[in-house]
Amino acid sequence: MTMPIHFCDSPANRVPNFNVEFEGKSDADDVVEHVGRAFKPHKMALPDPAHTLDAALHSLRIGNVTLFFLRYGAEVAIDPGVLEDFVLVQMPANGCGAYACGDDEIAGNPSLAAVLSPQKKIRMQFSAQLNQIIVRIDQHAIDRVCATHLDCLPKGKIDFKLGLDLTGPAGCAWSSTISHIVNGSRMFSPLLHNPVYAAQIERMLIDTLLFAHTHNLSHRFAISSLRPTVAPAYVRRATEYLHAHIAETVTIEQLAQAVGVSPRALFYSFKQTYDQTPMAYLRELRLSAVHRELQSSDSAAINLTDLAIRWGFMHYGHFSNYYRQRFGQRPQDTLSMAR
Repeated sequence: MTMPIHFCDSPANRVPNFNVEFEGKSDADDVVEHVGRAFKPHKMALPDPAHTLDAALHSLRIGNVTLFFLRYGAEVAIDPGVLEDFVLVQMPANGCGAYACGDDEIAGNPSLAAVLSPQKKIRMQFSAQLNQIIVRIDQHAIDRVCATHLDCLPKGKIDFKLGLDLTGPAGCAWSSTISHIVNGSRMFSPLLHNPVYAAQIERMLIDTLLFAHTHNLSHRFAISSLRPTVAPAYVRRATEYLHAHIAETVTIEQLAQAVGVSPRALFYSFKQTYDQTPMAYLRELRLSAVHRELQSSDSAAINLTDLAIRWGFMHYGHFSNYYRQRFGQRPQDTLSMAR
């Protein structure tokens, strides 16, 4: 049985911890600007210009997760384009909305939430009665949890199934987690300012989505639950070697010699443990290192070809393709965003 979250008017009356970003706004440009700062720049249209907005936005930040209450108070069409670095779970508390993510579409309602994934074009249309709870989860937080569970970096952006049935097992688990957060905020708000508690809440939300809801890496999580808990010692030594020699030329033969087993044995055991080959694991380490450097570098002083070579990618074209597959954008796009 689902555990509904009742924010039928304004959460500020029930959950003082929510920050009121705005309340009762009717100016469309002002609403778009405020909502754009909370999520991303977007376009909004009123199908019936005679209707006026009665919009509200409230927020609650917990680590890399933010909960929002959003109301427009009029029928609106929203075009945010592509979500680049976060996942949205949009849960109608009352009213309905049409959600499209890539080629998939659903009609959301209090029993059916929408899980919007990065790197896909988003389109939404909301009824005038729609009040919704929205959970925004930063992509890097999801990547970090994936890497913890799978002992390796995921190869691409997470791609969730669009519809989350809030009356089913996964939806009930998700709603229970949200209710726990809201009730904790209401009953004892200092908890949310405790970094240890906030980290546990963040992890619980992400774990619930990853293990309960369907996505493109679900099979990997099934594998992780069946994988031996303790990897062979030489596999652990191999990962340590790869971390220590991340930018150097390493072959499977060199790696096997370094840890004292045959290449065949290392290849098989590594794939059994991490569901990928040692060289694929090394490539993921390098791509992650490049990505971090691009995000923090002085864009005017960096040369992408030199950077790729410094991290062990001798062929820039191959590097660029791997990077785009891994992060959903070109290296130069990451550099431009860092500016």
